Order: sequence, then C-alpha cells, then structure tokens
Amino acid sequence: MKRIMNITLTILLLVFSFYYTNKVSNYLKDKDPIMIKIKSLEAKYNKNYLNATISNNTIIPGLSGSVIDINNSYLKMKKIKSFQENSLILKEIEPVISIKNNQDKYIISGNPNKKNIAILIKTNNLDILKYYENTNINLIVTNTLLNNNYNYFKNINNNLVVYQAYLKKNYNLIDYCYETSLENINICSNYNKYTIVPTIINHDYYYSTYQELKNGKIFLYNILNDNNVKELNVLVKGLSNLGYKIVSLDELIKE
Repeated sequence: MKRIMNITLTILLLVFSFYYTNKVSNYLKDKDPIMIKIKSLEAKYNKNYLNATISNNTIIPGLSGSVIDINNSYLKMKKIKSFQENSLILKEIEPVISIKNNQDKYIISGNPNKKNIAILIKTNNLDILKYYENTNINLIVTNTLLNNNYNYFKNINNNLVVYQAYLKKNYNLIDYCYETSLENINICSNYNKYTIVPTIINHDYYYSTYQELKNGKIFLYNILNDNNVKELNVLVKGLSNLGYKIVSLDELIKE
C-alpha cells in the first residue's frame, strides 16, 4: 500500500512539475520582446475569410482568410535571435462555402473585393492565335481552326477550357470549361472541373465593356481581324490606366 502511495505521489509531483514548468515557460515567452512584437501584428495580418456567393446555379468565389501562426513564427525568430516581420508564418483559412465544393455551379466572375478582371478572346484566325499566345490574354479557339485540332482554350498557365463544354479528348487535362448560357447542363462538373460563363462582347468594345465593367468580371471578345486586335489592345491599356489588373482565370477565381 505504501509503495502504491509513493508511486502516486511521484506521478502527481511530475504532473505538477510539468504543469508549473509549462506555465513559467509560457509566461516568459509572453514577456519576450519578440513575442510581444509578433502579437502586436495580429490586427494587421489576421483576416476573416469570405464565403463564396451562390445564387441559383451561379457562384462567385470567396476569399481565404489568414492568421499568424504565433508559436512557429516565434520559434523561427528565436533561431535567428531577432524579430523580423518578413519571417512571420501565416496560416490560410479557406472559406466554408467555396467553389471547390460547388463545381456544379457556374462561375460568373471573380471576387469583387479585388480589382481584377479576366479577358478571353475567341478567334478562328491562326495569325491572331499566334499573336496572343505570348500575352496574358486568354484564348478560346474555334472548332474550325486547324482542322478541329484546336477546339480548346489555352492560357498562360497552360490550362484548357473546352468550347461549349464539349469534352472531346483528354478531359483530365482540362481545368475549366466555358459555357455561353446558364441554361445549359454543366457537363464539366461530372469531371470535377470549373465552368465559367463570361460576358460576351461582339462589337463596340469600349461602350459594351464600360457598360458591364466591375471588379471580377470575365469578358469574352470575338476577334475577327487586325482592327479588332488594335481595338482590344487600346481597351486593355485603358483598363490598366483605370487600375484594373488583367489576370488569368487561375488568379481571378483564386480564393
């Protein structure tokens, strides 16, 4: 019996010792100037996430939030023995409602809190295709070009969008699908792909674009000739001067 009591007391002493040591350690850590500076930046770096917005069969991506990983940031800076703001470690907090679990919905724009827009062009002209392949403007190539070998979309990240959601071959390589109507069946959701429905501009680029212009918009322009190319180039410059950033679809819908 005495032996059991001694063992019990030893265990209790060890537990209390660990608890007390931990308490002291945390107290000293909280008083460390490095920790104080890290915690003083929480208001600057901690951001709430924004859920995606769903309306009927459409969705607008949300935005991820972030929090400072206090302990790991502290340990990292203790190793270098100084506070350095660029050494902060942030943890991303994904939206609860996200495009990732709503691929049956049509993406109609990026998040309006970012002044980004995406520009797609549709062409059946090979010279125009080659011209835009080295820009940050995305391409939708018609089925008639190059004997139907180019029935897909290609952007600077080498992602593919199938014209009219027509999955012909190699659908595992496709990151996005493109639809012209919200009434069509979302075929790509069967393959866990995103489907976009852009605002289509066929003529009067300036007037039509500025009528629809807002953060997050996805515009699709029909480019038929060199005059259309020049008109679009001037439009892109004008949009940039207004503070809009032309981005790829990847960046536009990133949460």
